[in-house]
Amino acid sequence: MKKTLSLFLCLCLTVLGLLPCISVSAAGARLYDVYQNNMLFQQNSKAVFRGEAPAGSTVNAVLYNAAGAPAAEGRTSAEADGTFEVGFPSPAGGWEAYSVVLTCNGSEFARLTNVVFGELWLAIGQSNMEYTLRYTDEGKAMIGAGQTGSGRVRVLYVPHQTKDGAYVTAYLPQTDAPGCVWFSSDSERVYDMSAVAYFFAEQLSQTLDLPVGVLNAPLGGSALACWLSRAAIDGNAAVKKHLTDEGRYFTREHWSDPDCSVFQDMTNLYNLKISPLTGFKPKGAIWYQGCTDYMMGHSTQYYYDMFALMQQSYTEDFGLADGELPFIFTQLACFDYGRGPFGLTGFNEVFTSLAKDAPESRGEVTIYDLSLDFNEMGSIHPKTKKPIGERMEALAEALVYGKTQPTTAATLKSAQVKDGSVYLTFENVGDGLAFSTDAPRGFSVCGAGGVAVPAEAEIVSKDTVRVSSPDVPEPMAAAYAAGAWSERANLWSTANGRLYMPAAPCGIDSRSITHHYADNAWTDCEDLTFFESGPEDGYTDAWKASGCEIAVDGNDRTEGLGSLKVTASRRSFTLSPNVSGRDGLKTEVFDNVDPDWSDYGTLRVSLKNDGARDIRLNAVRLYVNAAAYYVPANTGTKTSGVTLPADGEWHEYTFDLSRLQLFGAAGVEGNAEKTLENVQKIVFCFEGKDAELHMDGVRMLPGAPRDSYNGLGWLSAFFAKLADMFRGIVERIRVMFI
Repeated sequence: MKKTLSLFLCLCLTVLGLLPCISVSAAGARLYDVYQNNMLFQQNSKAVFRGEAPAGSTVNAVLYNAAGAPAAEGRTSAEADGTFEVGFPSPAGGWEAYSVVLTCNGSEFARLTNVVFGELWLAIGQSNMEYTLRYTDEGKAMIGAGQTGSGRVRVLYVPHQTKDGAYVTAYLPQTDAPGCVWFSSDSERVYDMSAVAYFFAEQLSQTLDLPVGVLNAPLGGSALACWLSRAAIDGNAAVKKHLTDEGRYFTREHWSDPDCSVFQDMTNLYNLKISPLTGFKPKGAIWYQGCTDYMMGHSTQYYYDMFALMQQSYTEDFGLADGELPFIFTQLACFDYGRGPFGLTGFNEVFTSLAKDAPESRGEVTIYDLSLDFNEMGSIHPKTKKPIGERMEALAEALVYGKTQPTTAATLKSAQVKDGSVYLTFENVGDGLAFSTDAPRGFSVCGAGGVAVPAEAEIVSKDTVRVSSPDVPEPMAAAYAAGAWSERANLWSTANGRLYMPAAPCGIDSRSITHHYADNAWTDCEDLTFFESGPEDGYTDAWKASGCEIAVDGNDRTEGLGSLKVTASRRSFTLSPNVSGRDGLKTEVFDNVDPDWSDYGTLRVSLKNDGARDIRLNAVRLYVNAAAYYVPANTGTKTSGVTLPADGEWHEYTFDLSRLQLFGAAGVEGNAEKTLENVQKIVFCFEGKDAELHMDGVRMLPGAPRDSYNGLGWLSAFFAKLADMFRGIVERIRVMFI
């Protein structure tokens, strides 16, 4: 009996001695927050789990299928620093829901349910990628109808970490992302995911008939350098020099510098949002970013080097063995960004270069044609996001999943000047080039003077467009969509019997084209509204009419799709293209309007008098500020006006922009080079009883270089100062009474 009792006590002591080890091992093991119920792993790859456990402890991960049978298993020992990584081969994707059980020294410490396998994508960038589904028209309709997504998409939402109301920065790469959450798209949380990523993933899931996962981790306002690791930067001399030259290479010593920003400076977002995700094996990345770098004044070479390093380093960090991690990216949304109506197009060309230089792993989406409707998220954020996600998905089908269609937007391959035309040949055209509307739009040509004018375009073969203009008989260069606002530009590639994607802007060559042509819809006289980016962002009237009514007539025109039909209710009436707005007391030219007429020598307009009496175009007034305007002389005459005969025929009239009469006063002329550098308002002043007429084809054409100056430029400057002084006085009076 004593022997039996002794054995029992010995056994109890032994067990009790073991219990603390088992308890500590189980309690001391944890899975990082990025692993949760409802998650998705990349199929036919490796499912990896990371966490913490006592050094040397054994960590097991077992995958159970829907029937509860083991399907895969992995085992590892925790490292000396108390971390572990364990995994197993991931099965083929499908809709089967699995569970995963993790144990430490045989004791369970984590159980994940509703785990699926499919296609996993990384969604990163800045605010237009962060822009959530709830702010789109589609998302608002879903919320209003009480609908959610299909449930085919799984999302890991990685939030922005804050402390005491401020964004957290991190000098070192982080192992986890506190506060992140996995959810299915049939959850109401779907409204908070990236709208672009939502539309991309939903479409891809339908295409592949597989679950699609999104690692949703963008941050608005972020510069590209934020998304790079320190190891990558230190290993790339060009990128490190870029950052050092602008004083933004931060060592630990300078990390607490007040200028260090989570939005602008190196490694912050890599450390906080990418490093915790490197255990996953995404199939590719969708990227929408660049606004911050453009506004910071970074060059295209700067951005190119940073982007190329990001792709290369992510390929290594995510442990991808076959080629580089595919990146599908979009050009920037149309907006001024503080750099004028033409700068954006030049910057957007960096995306074209990136796609051309690595066609096997990069795809460029073009978006200049999309609606610029804005809402409460601000005018830098068009709410149209569905086409962007769907275009990204189309490129993913070709770039990653083998579908026979272009892997990127059509891009310029070569240009040839021949027989008074410029022939633009494109690559990646799919089934061939096509115009999305009847009238080709967005093309311009320039002659030896370098001043571009709108041009005609004709598709002459599957991949080539002939561009020409009767106003430029000897062209030197051509451009397409050469402006920040090119919504009407309409050259597309095609695939599978339909329009596929707008061609990339091209021909932005400052060596040949010194003054690009801004696509101002009012010059074609065929649209009553257009998008303006200025004091009041949105769609507005293309023309202002006083003393008359206007409409678009599609049946009577000299070119394009229509002309303005004008019916006067008063003897004196005016037409004025809408090119500026009021910002308080100040007149502001819309961002998408080019106010610089200093390189133009002629103003041309086509007019047709449909009435019974002659009509007089008394003057064309070109306002250079609120107080002063110039009137160009009718070409070949000393007068500013012309008579429109009542013959019902189209007539073309030209006005000499080198002969400008201040306030229309005969004999008071000026032709200083910069007189028309900032045209803020244009007014066509008519006179005629019971007038009926048509207007079409308003064009500014290049003239001979002007370097003469007759001493009257000071008058314009005087009136500009006088107007500014007046506005200042009025503003002071207004403030006194607030």
